[in-house]
Amino acid sequence: MPLRFVKLALWPRYDAVLFLFGICLLYACGKEPLALPVFREVPVPVAYDLTAVWFTDSLHGSITAGAPWERGVLLSSTDGGRHWQADTVVNNRLDCVMFDAAGRGYACGMDGLALVRWAGQGHWYPFRLDYCWNRSCFFWDDHHGVLVAGEGFQTGLARKMGPAALWVLDTLWTFPNALSAVWYADSLTVCAVGLGWLLRSENGGRTWERLPYTDDFFQSIHFPSPTTGYVCGSAGSVLKTTDAGRNWRTIREGGSLGRRHAPFRALWFVSPEKGFLVGDEGLFWRTENGGGDWTPLAGLPTDADATDIFVQGRRGWITAKGGRLFYFEE
Repeated sequence: MPLRFVKLALWPRYDAVLFLFGICLLYACGKEPLALPVFREVPVPVAYDLTAVWFTDSLHGSITAGAPWERGVLLSSTDGGRHWQADTVVNNRLDCVMFDAAGRGYACGMDGLALVRWAGQGHWYPFRLDYCWNRSCFFWDDHHGVLVAGEGFQTGLARKMGPAALWVLDTLWTFPNALSAVWYADSLTVCAVGLGWLLRSENGGRTWERLPYTDDFFQSIHFPSPTTGYVCGSAGSVLKTTDAGRNWRTIREGGSLGRRHAPFRALWFVSPEKGFLVGDEGLFWRTENGGGDWTPLAGLPTDADATDIFVQGRRGWITAKGGRLFYFEE
């Protein structure tokens, strides 16, 4: 993706003062964070960055964590996230965890790590290991899934796994830029995002179409329904689709001024209208009208760089760097 250079003119001192005053005014007029009934930090038994969280029901949850080229850990909870234990340790950082509708779990990370936890079992088992950095995965079931990868800002990969078995590679696609997240809208429709890339497949990931949205490093994607989906980017943009990813519209421009201007990292929607967004420096927002307006929520410390969010009903969990986990209730 080519870099864009902008030549800036020197402003007169008077104009600069007015500009700075305008910025201060915008910040002063920003919305006050809304306090939630419950918000607390939850201790975990590791100090590594927590990278992703997923709950299968009100009691059982999993978290991925780790440090590059050092260690990867899968944490589990059986009491609704009150207590966590490390149940699986691997040789490199893990970046994603998710579960399919049948309760099978999938996780991935560096060194091409891909792991599965069969429904009803407590431990994770590797089913793939190679050279790439798997950033995200989504499995519709144990015979259909996609792994996406990226090294820094480049070397994007999308692997379609199955249908013979989840560990059998069906199709491999390479892209010039890194891919960071993937989601199935239905059993055949898959969307993936990355650095200046938004991809869509109508055959489970065997072939991909690039869509014309390029102005951000897209970090997270979520479909609360088969037709409605959202994407956020590290520069502050939010995209929305209502036709299963065929067309997207920008509902928040990246780089715009606001009360907080920190990179967006992850989003989660509990319905097509209601969702949450987290990012660096304690950024924690909520929308109740499909992204038309966002309300900052209180609780996440400004020294917490959030990495993921999962919401189930009126309860939610936020992972962050440095082994920090937060729990909230509405």
